[in-house]
Amino acid sequence: MTTPEIKEAVEFEDIFLQDKIERRAYEQREKAIRDYYSYMSVFKEEGLQQGLYQQAIQTAKNMLKDKVDIKLISKYTSLSINEIEELKAKLDM
Repeated sequence: MTTPEIKEAVEFEDIFLQDKIERRAYEQREKAIRDYYSYMSVFKEEGLQQGLYQQAIQTAKNMLKDKVDIKLISKYTSLSINEIEELKAKLDM
């Protein structure tokens, strides 16, 4: 602690740690920030998964229109055979 800046920072930290209300407010802010980033990460992942699912549905529709076998559609889109059959019924094929 030879520099005045470090000494000042340590003194400030000591004072900060003694003020329970200020410390609690700080901890709550930090938690809120961590929660926000966690939620955004989850929502981003869910959005990507939803987008990929919609893309698979559209691909399956196009393949059904081209009369591709349902097993092949399932293989290339990762949709279940039941999902593809339901999609086929909706398309009235």
